Amino acid sequence: MNSLRVRLLAALLGVGLIAFVAALATALWVSRDRIEAQMASQAQSIALSLTVALTAGGEPALQNAESLVEPVFDQSYLRRIEVRDAGGKVIASRHAPSRLPGGAPGWFVDLLPLAAGPQSADVMHGWRIAGSVLVEPHPHWAQLQLWAVAETLLLWMGGGLAAAGMLGLMALRWGLRPLRRVQRSAVAAASRRFVPIDEARMPAELQPLVSAFNRMLTAMSGALESESGRAAQFRDQALIDELTGLPNRRGFRAALEARIENGQRGGWLALLRVEGLEELNHLYGRGAVDDLLVESTGFMKAIDTVSLGGRLEGACFALLFDGEEDEIREVLTSLLARLDSLARAAGAGQAHAWRAGAADCDGAGEGGHSADAGRWLAAADRALHQWSAERGALPVLAHARAAEAGAGDLRLQVRELVSKGRIAFASQATCTLGADGLGAPLHVELRAALDAGVRLIRAAEYIAYASEARVSAALDSACLMRALEYAKTRRDGMAIVVNVSAATLSDPDILRWVRAYRQDARSGRLILEFQEAALLGAPDAAEAFAQLAQSSGLALGIKHFGLHANALSLLRRLRPEHVKLSVTLTREALQNPESGAYVRSLAGIASALSITPVAVAVERPEALTALYALGIRAAQGEAVVAEQLPGAATAPR
Repeated sequence: MNSLRVRLLAALLGVGLIAFVAALATALWVSRDRIEAQMASQAQSIALSLTVALTAGGEPALQNAESLVEPVFDQSYLRRIEVRDAGGKVIASRHAPSRLPGGAPGWFVDLLPLAAGPQSADVMHGWRIAGSVLVEPHPHWAQLQLWAVAETLLLWMGGGLAAAGMLGLMALRWGLRPLRRVQRSAVAAASRRFVPIDEARMPAELQPLVSAFNRMLTAMSGALESESGRAAQFRDQALIDELTGLPNRRGFRAALEARIENGQRGGWLALLRVEGLEELNHLYGRGAVDDLLVESTGFMKAIDTVSLGGRLEGACFALLFDGEEDEIREVLTSLLARLDSLARAAGAGQAHAWRAGAADCDGAGEGGHSADAGRWLAAADRALHQWSAERGALPVLAHARAAEAGAGDLRLQVRELVSKGRIAFASQATCTLGADGLGAPLHVELRAALDAGVRLIRAAEYIAYASEARVSAALDSACLMRALEYAKTRRDGMAIVVNVSAATLSDPDILRWVRAYRQDARSGRLILEFQEAALLGAPDAAEAFAQLAQSSGLALGIKHFGLHANALSLLRRLRPEHVKLSVTLTREALQNPESGAYVRSLAGIASALSITPVAVAVERPEALTALYALGIRAAQGEAVVAEQLPGAATAPR
């Protein structure tokens, strides 16, 4: 009975039922009184008719009473007729039993008894009473008539009550429409869509409530917008170079690391440095140097093949090119010529003020080690230092020192293992973080490794060969199947996190699996975790997938969160279960106050939207207190729970 609709409907039906019973009872009682009056009148008429018949010859003929009573009794609805002489002796009589077969139901007769009573008339001879006639009507036929009236009333009034109930229900639904509009607006606000309600369309009684609700929506929307603006401002301060608008060293390296972790290792990383800025600053002032750097940045941004750019320090820029070596060489040569022209126009005394060096991703790994952002930047820096004045406007492009041994065989092996679903999981728990330290486990993250029989191939080794759309979708599908098996073996209700790629958003087989998925409470909730870059690459597909997954009982998570300017839009559109902030941001936040403000803002917005902000790769227990102060509410890493490496894995049956 906590539903207002149920209460109003119950009240409406209760009032209708009471009115129905009252009307039915009143109608039956009125009908009974009328029938009783009719019975009494009929009995009195019969009695008078018999007295007239008995005195038709002038003298009372009581001896003929028997012949007169018989036909009258047979043709009338009577219970008793008696003719008596002046002394009270019964001359003629007829009687019927009190109950006749085929009458109204017994309970009805007992509920509404008819008591018209006997009627009498005197047989007169002049002024002398010669006898009397007593006639008592029988209630049998009157009760049948009253029962027929009751049935008719019950039918029509019951139908009227049902019709009134239906109309009342429709009226109730119509009357509650304003409240449903308030409910829809509240649900939309919970989903971060703040839609005010038109107060003019609301009943006068609800307008104060709606007005207060709209003011609350406006305040919440303004607060979130303000917080989003602050977050963007903090991000600009922490990760964006104020002069050029390019990512600074922290921002560029974070984006490069995210790209590598996403398996995108193609292209050439170029470093460009301009010489003589101190001399220009001394001769012409800081404004001239700033103008040179801004104009040079404009040339760099105009290149179509640049997928990522940044200003690493005052005189050094980094550009990540997509394309083949010859194309990159030509583009860099043309760019250097333009930049040198700008430098000469600004007053630089060197013929070639700008120098450039570039390295491919494979060249960033030495000794068979997997490439990372640091090695790639180091390789580009070594190429930059190979530049000499004799090269002029020609950049230095450095190839990998050694090709990866067995790369082709490994690629084929990875595809074969993925197609067979030979997945083994390393697992690591994430725990909640409070003011008093670590709390209960939040979820368990599964990290896939490929079971090659003699060894396990970890993601850092195979991800580059599994990044193709078909292989990536097959890997995600196999991971989901094995994750369900893993959850069923645990049966502890713990949420399970599975890392998936952008291919999951559009793969038809995975989408069919998501539609058919039904959550099992004993196996725990399944959370699909995407990289931020993958979701921002297809935001509409990500939103559609999130709605489908959440309707089936799945949840979403985001990792490497906070590296992109429009990362906050994912929170509103996808409603993830958690966000794992980029380790670059959290590590910087523990050292740099400006970065700390940005992380605190991100965590605050996530918490306000009931999304858990998580810090990853936490290696020192003493960092937990500082992370909590930044707004982090869960943590993962060696300082929390060590990663559990998989044992000998077996292929799924």
